[in-house]
Amino acid sequence: MTADVKKSLVIGYGSIGRRHEAVLKKMGAETAIVSKHAVDLPFPIYSTVRRAIEEFSPDYIVVSNRTSEHMETLEEIQTAGFSGTCLVEKPLSEKPVVQEYGNGFDTYVGYVMRFHPLIRQAASILEGKRLLSIQSYVGQYLPDWRPGTDYRECYSASKEQGGGVIRDLSHELDYIALLAGIWKRVSALGGHLSDLEIESDDLYGLLMEMDNCPVVLCQMNYLDRSLRRDCTIQYESGTIHLDFIGNQLVHNGATEKFELERNEMIEAMHAAAWALNSQEMCSLDEAMQTLELIEAAEKSSREGCWVCRTIQ
Repeated sequence: MTADVKKSLVIGYGSIGRRHEAVLKKMGAETAIVSKHAVDLPFPIYSTVRRAIEEFSPDYIVVSNRTSEHMETLEEIQTAGFSGTCLVEKPLSEKPVVQEYGNGFDTYVGYVMRFHPLIRQAASILEGKRLLSIQSYVGQYLPDWRPGTDYRECYSASKEQGGGVIRDLSHELDYIALLAGIWKRVSALGGHLSDLEIESDDLYGLLMEMDNCPVVLCQMNYLDRSLRRDCTIQYESGTIHLDFIGNQLVHNGATEKFELERNEMIEAMHAAAWALNSQEMCSLDEAMQTLELIEAAEKSSREGCWVCRTIQ
């Protein structure tokens, strides 16, 4: 935690909003929320972003409402004259946008896997190395995600609200880019392929070439009945296997175990955002590159072709 405690406003009080508020409170922040729903809480609750900014005067804002509402919310924050630091939950939006946001305030995107000790250790090992391949996999059965709720009514089930596995689990695409550079081309297969009662995609497989890695495979799904999340990296002089469920890294046969407390990564992410540590945080440009990759993968799946990144 940084020395300067921040007055923090959380916009959206669903499961992830509640988690952000709890972590910020633990870090010593004075908190308030913006929620469309009537809730009885022992801290300030506002119905609009403008009123919250005018009356609560936050230093730090977390945007954790539906993905489809993120860009509109950033416009509201900017219009209200906010001048602090803003963290937007991933993904930044449901599709790439051309508008510029963040004038007058610093904005980051909440790809929290960047703060996982396995990713940090892998990045350290791979510094200056030539990567050969990455194989990343993540899957969990969607009805098991949020116990006590109907999976068919959550935002993940709705394409219109920005749900779907390729956006929900885009953490994988972000950490791959962190390790292997910007994507150059992609070929993908996916969509809504199972009998889950949802409108969004539930399975995607991507084959990519990155700036610093010639072969990258990534599969993500809402289907695995037992949670699985792992990554295998081949580089010029070795192999790294990351097991995110067991929190262990195997490097050339040697196993290193990591302790990871619940919410530890979120706390580290907020501390980095408070400190304006842009080297660790996901920037708007990086988040937009991930959205462009997602859109390219969807196009590839629809049209059965490779899609190359447009160099800007």
